[in-house]
Amino acid sequence: MRVKSTTIGRRLACALGASALIVTGAGFAAPTALGEEPTAESSQTAELGNIDFTKKGSLTIKKHLHQDGTSAVGDPATGVYEGKPAEGIDGVEFTIYKIKDIDLSKNEDWEKVNSYKIPADPEADSNLVKVKTVTTEGGGVATLKDLDLAAYVVVETNAPADIIDRAAPFVVTLPYPDTKANDDRLGKRSEDWLYDVNVFPKNGKTELSKTVKGQASYGLNIGSEVHFPVTATVPKIAGDRVFKYFQVVDPMDTRFDKKSLKVASVKLSGVDLTSDDYTVAIQDWMVTVSLTQQGLGKLKNAAGQELEVVFVGQLDNLGEGDNFGRILNMAYVYSDTVSNPGESTPPETPGTTPPTTPPSTPPTTTTPPGGTPLVKQFWGDLKIQKVDQGTQKPLKDAEFKIYPAKDPYPAGECSPEYDENATAVKKNGVEGEDLVVKSDENGNVHFEGLFVSDDQNDPKSKEFRCYVLVETKAPSGFVTPTDGNQLFPVKVTIGQTAQGKYDSKVENVKRDTPELPLTGGKGVIMLMVLGGLLLVVAVGAGVVFIRRAEA
Repeated sequence: MRVKSTTIGRRLACALGASALIVTGAGFAAPTALGEEPTAESSQTAELGNIDFTKKGSLTIKKHLHQDGTSAVGDPATGVYEGKPAEGIDGVEFTIYKIKDIDLSKNEDWEKVNSYKIPADPEADSNLVKVKTVTTEGGGVATLKDLDLAAYVVVETNAPADIIDRAAPFVVTLPYPDTKANDDRLGKRSEDWLYDVNVFPKNGKTELSKTVKGQASYGLNIGSEVHFPVTATVPKIAGDRVFKYFQVVDPMDTRFDKKSLKVASVKLSGVDLTSDDYTVAIQDWMVTVSLTQQGLGKLKNAAGQELEVVFVGQLDNLGEGDNFGRILNMAYVYSDTVSNPGESTPPETPGTTPPTTPPSTPPTTTTPPGGTPLVKQFWGDLKIQKVDQGTQKPLKDAEFKIYPAKDPYPAGECSPEYDENATAVKKNGVEGEDLVVKSDENGNVHFEGLFVSDDQNDPKSKEFRCYVLVETKAPSGFVTPTDGNQLFPVKVTIGQTAQGKYDSKVENVKRDTPELPLTGGKGVIMLMVLGGLLLVVAVGAGVVFIRRAEA
């Protein structure tokens, strides 16, 4: 409902005047004829049309959206909308102030209602007495009861961050004259005084979403960039209002390198905005994009279109404990409008500081007002043990690269296949030097962070991702495997491999060497065998000789 302060005083004065005439007429009614019995009607006291100042009043605030930029009409007497109401908004705070120098029992003070100018800061105005602050709930409703009959200023003092086009402060009287003249959009009226009044301030709402781009396009190793697109659907606002400010804020995870934080692009309906349309501010890990006067002007004419901001950070570490490898992110939008009749130009210096500070750690169970649904990205580490095949002792200085598997998310076990056109995982991003990891003095081969999955891109939130480990150099004295024997399928799971545990074991064999001339070895054995044969031959020959001699 609109309370028309420009006409209410005059109409209320007329209503009071009409009531006075009715009372005067009743006092001077024609007497009954002599001898006639007075009728029941003439003996009753007529119900007065005056305000009953012995009563209390109530004010019910019904807060709904008006996404089409118009205001639906609500009935101040019944609280019912014409047609189907838009979505009710919970969590909107209103503060009610009584105007001290307006006494509605004095007819001349009704004219003050008509000429009253709402101060820019009601809280600091000595003529206003703060009565109460209420918050809408249960579908956008807040009710104040047992109010004195007086003139009140109602101010929307807080709202969820995604609520824009806040209601302008307005004046309402208790009681309120329920007359057709006060709003010709309403149907037949009671023409009486309303002591329980319904008001219908409206808001618009910014729809907000967030995702994360496929990580393979930006690198699979820790040290790669992560790209978070945030999309806000521009709401339609009332014609006599302009955007006061419009900000998109992303409190990036502290595991990103702070120096790497940036905004890759800002687009309206797929078209890049210019640097004159917005500013970027980075404080700690909080990145804020604020539209300038020029940018806000473009929003005014872009209702229903999408504003996309892409936030970027380079992952520096994966954390520790249960939080290891779990990157959670949420963005926020802050906006408001201001009345600017006859003008379409936003403020020259729009605000650049969010009205509230988003949490640095996003909530995991609920989506706060003005926030996007939570976006999750998952990483893990990989620990390999390098050992001598024969002795199982650890080997130092073996070198490995790692490749994305041809099928990163198989239904069964990981395969040692990778695409023939694939390149090894890089140290940073998708270009430059390959990532090479050496085994240490304990035979440990540790890949500190490899991408697993996210909850936005298919397949969503997978618990593992397959890679192919390739041994490129064996330790001195050991064979570097070839012919496919150097390829080892490995499974990287979300989180950190436990201390003292390994995801896989890779063995090496010693190199072959020329045989040594060993006098105490094979040569002795051969001589013994030959000597034995000669002895047998000699014995046999002697036996034959003796037998022949005897013969």
